[in-house]
Amino acid sequence: MMDARVTLKQVAARAGVHVSTAWRALKNDTYVEAAKRARIRAIAKELGYAPDPMLTALSNYRRRRQPAAFQSTLAWVNNFPDRREGRDLINIAGYHEGALRHATQMGFKLEEFWLAEPGMTGRRAREVLLARGIRGLVFPPQPLSGTELALDVESFACVAIGYSLAAPRLHVVGNHQHNATLRALRELAKLGHTRIGMVAATETLRRANHSFESPYHFFQAVQEERHRVPLFAIEGRDEPRNIAAARERFVAWYKRHKPTAIVSHVSEVRGWLEALGKSVPGDVSLATLSRAFDKDWSGIDQQEIEIGRRAVELLVSLFHSGERGAPATPLRLLVEGRWIEGETTRRLGPPAADLISRLG
Repeated sequence: MMDARVTLKQVAARAGVHVSTAWRALKNDTYVEAAKRARIRAIAKELGYAPDPMLTALSNYRRRRQPAAFQSTLAWVNNFPDRREGRDLINIAGYHEGALRHATQMGFKLEEFWLAEPGMTGRRAREVLLARGIRGLVFPPQPLSGTELALDVESFACVAIGYSLAAPRLHVVGNHQHNATLRALRELAKLGHTRIGMVAATETLRRANHSFESPYHFFQAVQEERHRVPLFAIEGRDEPRNIAAARERFVAWYKRHKPTAIVSHVSEVRGWLEALGKSVPGDVSLATLSRAFDKDWSGIDQQEIEIGRRAVELLVSLFHSGERGAPATPLRLLVEGRWIEGETTRRLGPPAADLISRLG
C-alpha cells in the first residue's frame, strides 16, 4: 500500500490558514507576510507535501485553453535620467513592444515605472511598487554599463534585458551577440572578404559584456597576418560628440589598414567613407550588428521584439514558480540574431574557404 499523498488542504489545516493562503505561501508569494510564509513552508516540508504533478499539468493545460484573465501587474523599470530616452531608443522600444504583447496575452498588465523620477529613492520605489501590488519587474537596458541600483528586489520576480545592469545580478535575456558577430564575419568571408575591420564605441562593447569584440579578436587571430586589421575604438558612448571627435582617427586608421569590409554599429562610418570618395558597397562593404538602427545595411537583426517576449515569458514563469529576488545562479537566455542582406555589401570574390573553415 502506498502512503496517501499529503494535500494542500492538510497543510493549510495544520497551519491554521485558508487553502489559498497556503498556496500563495508555497509559491513564495510576497502577498503573504514573510514570517507566515516561512512557517507554512516549514509545515509543508515537515508533512512531506509535494504538488501533484498530474494536477499541476492539468491546471496548466486548463489555463492555456482559457482566455487570459487578468492576473497581476508587471513593471517595466525605466532608469534613464531622461524618461523619453528610455522609451524612445529604437532597440528599447522593440523590447517593450514584445514584452507588452506577451504580457497582455498572458493576462498581465505591463506598466512603466520611472526609477529616476525626482525624489525617487530605492526605498521609496520598493514601497510604491508593493503598494501598487506589483510583484514582477522587467529591467530593460540601463543608461550605462555596470549600473548598480539601490533597489531591494527581495519581494519581486525579476528579469533583466542585456548585461548593463550589474547589481542586483539577475536572470538575463538578450541577443546572442557573440554568435551575431561571428555570423557577420562569416557572411562577409563568404562574399570573399578577408581584410575585415570593426568600428565600435567602448561603452557599447562594455554593455554587451564584450560579446561583440571577443569573436572579432578570435577572427583576427586565425587570420593571415597580412590581412589582420585592429579594432577601431571610439571612446565612450556612440553619441554625436564622441563620434565627431573620432573622425580624423578613423580616416587615418582606414588609410593605413585599407579594410574591404567593416563590421560596426556606428552609422556615421558610411558618411565618413563617402566623404573620402569611397562608395558603399563599391569600395567598402558595411555590416551592422544591429539593423534596428540601420535598416538599409546588411547585418544582424537582433530580434528585439522576440527578446522582449522571452523576457516576459521568463518573468511569468518565475512569478508562478515563486522565485523572488536576485537568484543564486542567474540564467542567461540568448536569442539568436538573423543575418539579412541589405544594400551595403557586395561580393568581392569567391568565398574565403580557408578562413571560413578556421572560424569553425
